[in-house]
Amino acid sequence: MNAKQKWIMAATGFIFLLVIAGFGYQELKKEAERQEVRTMKEKQETEEESAGDTESTGTGRENEEEQQETEVTAAPDFTVWDQEGKEVTLLDILDGKPGVLNFWTSKCPPCKEEMPEFQEVYEEMGDEIQFIMLDGVGCMGETEESGKEYVEEQGFSFPVYYDLEMNAVSTYGIQAFPTTFFIDKEGNIAAGRMGMLTKDILLQGIEMIK
Repeated sequence: MNAKQKWIMAATGFIFLLVIAGFGYQELKKEAERQEVRTMKEKQETEEESAGDTESTGTGRENEEEQQETEVTAAPDFTVWDQEGKEVTLLDILDGKPGVLNFWTSKCPPCKEEMPEFQEVYEEMGDEIQFIMLDGVGCMGETEESGKEYVEEQGFSFPVYYDLEMNAVSTYGIQAFPTTFFIDKEGNIAAGRMGMLTKDILLQGIEMIK
């Protein structure tokens, strides 16, 4: 089975992750709203505990934690190559840190439009967050050479990786570029989006995994 066939088959199998993760600003906004509700609920439960209603409060918290646990989706591992030609896995790269995983190609205008924003945020937060700028070699006519040439021309300093065997693209069922995932320090997908990100949305996604 060639790489293209694997890509097509995996695209269907992995689409549920995109559904769980959610897409774009609206999903990130909803998550922020849910966090605010959880904070208010926890405050209310604390007040109820002080009033002696510990039994009902404990049950509510347990139900909430159980619901949160069911929503956890582990980020599937994959194998790619770094800028020095070394073979690495996603888990190697994350190394226990939260990460931003961005699929791009130099043939993709929206990718090229958002990448300066990624560079700015990397310069601001690169010590806290692992940036995984993953070039989809083999997609849209992309080659390793064209990807490297573009990165060098633009002077990007964020970490770039090359999906030479389309392992990551097929594993994540990528159907459009750019696509971005936000992965927490436990290695779980917190959110994701197909399409270009603004700096504000990128920062909102990072807040969810810090």
